[in-house]
Order: sequence, then C-alpha cells, then structure tokens
Amino acid sequence: ITGTTMTDTILIGRDTCHACTVRCKRVVEVPGKVDPFYGGPEYETAAALGSYCGVTSLEDVSLANQLCNMYGLDTISCGGTISFAMECYEQKLLSKEDTGGLELKFGNGEAMLKLIEMIAYRKGIGDLLAEGSKRVADKLGGKARELTISVKGQELPAHMPQYKPSVGLIYAVNPFGADHQSSEHGPVLMLPPDSQERRWLSKLGIWKGYNNPYEMDEEKVRFAFDTQRYFSILDTLGLCQFVWGPSWELFGPDDMVDLCKYGIGWDTSLFELMRVGQRRINMMRYFNAREGFTKEDDYLPERMFEPLPDGPSKGIGVDKEKFLKALEMYYQFAGWDTRTGNPTEAILRKLSLGWLLDRTDEQVG
Repeated sequence: ITGTTMTDTILIGRDTCHACTVRCKRVVEVPGKVDPFYGGPEYETAAALGSYCGVTSLEDVSLANQLCNMYGLDTISCGGTISFAMECYEQKLLSKEDTGGLELKFGNGEAMLKLIEMIAYRKGIGDLLAEGSKRVADKLGGKARELTISVKGQELPAHMPQYKPSVGLIYAVNPFGADHQSSEHGPVLMLPPDSQERRWLSKLGIWKGYNNPYEMDEEKVRFAFDTQRYFSILDTLGLCQFVWGPSWELFGPDDMVDLCKYGIGWDTSLFELMRVGQRRINMMRYFNAREGFTKEDDYLPERMFEPLPDGPSKGIGVDKEKFLKALEMYYQFAGWDTRTGNPTEAILRKLSLGWLLDRTDEQVG
C-alpha cells in the first residue's frame, strides 16, 4: 500500500474543494469494482483500512473507502474498530458464531468489506461494532479492554505517539479524544529556524527547535498547548488545515488576522484569535466535566507505553513518566485543576466563560 503503487495502478486523477489549489484528494478507479465518484483512499484511510487490518490489496482498501463514504462512516474509526475485532477474533475473544461465520483474521480483505456493510446496516455483529471499539471492549470485558486503541472512545489515527509525543499528549487531553488534526506535529520543530514553518510558529511564541523527535520537555508541552489553541481557531473559522496549518506553507497567522479583518469586518488580532481558540477548548472540556469525564480519561492506551516489538521503530515506546509529567504541565498551562483535569473557575472567568458556571445544574468539581 504505497503512493507509488497507487500511481502505477489505479490513480486516475486528483480533485479539490472548490477553487482550492492544494488538490489533496485522490481519485481512483477499478473497473467494475471502485467508482471514481467516491475519490480514493488517502493516508489515514490507507492506514486504518489497510495496515491496521493487515489488508495489502489496494483495490480492497479503495473499495472499503468507497463503502465508508457511501454509508457515512469515518474511515479511521471504522478501520480501528475492525482491526480491534480482528485481534479479538484471533485471540478467541470472539468466535466464528459471534461473527456470523466471518473469518475475521488480519489480512482478510473480503471479511473487512463485508463487515463494513454489516456495521452500516447494524446487522449481526455489525450492530455491536457500530458502537466503536471501546464500547465493544466494555461489553466483552477482560482482556478486550487491553486491546482497544482509543482515547475517550475515539480510535487513534495513524500518527504514532511513540514518535510524536506532543501529538500523544493532545490525543490524551483533547475534549473529543484522539485526533491528529487538533495541534501541530512535533517534527516541524526539526526544520531549520529560517524555514517558513518555523517563522510562522515564532509568531505564536514558539522558537525552540529540536534534533530529537522523542524529546518532551516544557517547551514541547507549550508547543502542543499553543498550537492546539491555533488549530482550534481554524476549526472555529472553518479553515482547512492543509491550507492554513503552520507546516503547509500557504497562509500564516497574519493572513488569518487579515482574513477576519477584510473578509468579515472583524478588526481582531492574533492574541484575540488565540483566546477564541482557547475558549472553544474550555467550553468542550466543561461540557465533558458536566457529563462525567475526569482526569482518568486523559490517558493513552497502555500499549502505547510498551516498546514496539519489531519494524523500523522497534524498541520505541511512550515514556510513561515523561507523559504523566507533561500532562501535569499541560494542565498548568491551560489553567485546569491538576487534581480533576477540569477548567477552574478562574480560567473560565478569564476567558469570559463565567456564564457557564451560572447555567450548570450541578457544580463541576
């Protein structure tokens, strides 16, 4: 499953959102099997429905992408849940009777494709898997809970916390779980200081560079915190991260301020926009706290802390001690209670969110 293989076999073009010059969408076709109307698999989809599931047929991965697009299923969560089910099957936590006769072994592309339709129509075991891997694990209990790779019920994307510890930190604290597009990724800090990406990051007060991607010190935590606020602005304004994210070199922070000023008549500043991004994050966290989420939910799957057994990254794992220390630092940067992980009254009032305290039925501790 590679871009070269796709180019040489099934890629017929590239597509784009209206008037965009990036053209990030792949368009593939397999006569009689994959319709180009549904685009084609991109990085996350190829990983989740391919590598996660041990499926090496690019045609099967492309058809799986088409089915997910047809049925409105997220390809990352769908692939993560199916790969979880495959591991449960191989470890005899699910039987052939449970799967309705499907041989749910890694690499079985035919079973993966069938399972996507069962999930969409909630038929057979698809009714259970439609709830996502965490709820399936909770129902199966025991060892199944160790196998699910998710945070707050959201399956992990294909960006490894082992290699990108700041992304792993955001996976843990993010209000809606593991998401690779909620902050900038640490390897950008390995670029030269005079690169466009680093110059734009300096406008956010991020100057320190790194030679070691595994480093997780105070400045790397602040990098995660500040770029999370920045990416939160992009979500608030509905801006594409492939165009506006610091590592994509198209538009930077000053351009976003100008867009607000001249595009919608909002005479704002980068400082105010960063505050808007932070306000959004705190509103979501406060909602989570009201619904029963706690500091215990700000965690990575235990398997992330285990050294990888083989492959190019053999021996690499998230350092648990450094992770927990970074988590405490993040809470302090965010102004959240280090005991509970919840926004404090002080930070809510500082962000003009004091009204949340008055509208909550129960005081959130």
